Amino acid sequence: MRDGDRVYLAAITGRHTLWVKNIQANPQVRIGLTGGTYAGEARPIAPGDPVYEAAHERFCGVVHLFDYVENMFHRKGLPSRRKIIELHRAWFEGGTPLVVELGSRA
Repeated sequence: MRDGDRVYLAAITGRHTLWVKNIQANPQVRIGLTGGTYAGEARPIAPGDPVYEAAHERFCGVVHLFDYVENMFHRKGLPSRRKIIELHRAWFEGGTPLVVELGSRA
């Protein structure tokens, strides 16, 4: 989820995910977003981090049209805003949330 000069991600399978290990080894990343590819610096975040609450709100509280389709692959029944928020909350809180501080376009 993009929020200005930040992008919030969640590794839903946790810190042992290979791309999280790659970020821990080298936090300098390139990320493709609408509007181009950006260079940035990524890091895991946890409760108590000043960015954590904003990341939680953005990742868990914002619902897009694609989320309804995504929800059908992960939960039974018809998707709803409540179900999507619950799913995103489970991913964010049960996984490893990260923030990418965007720099210049790559």
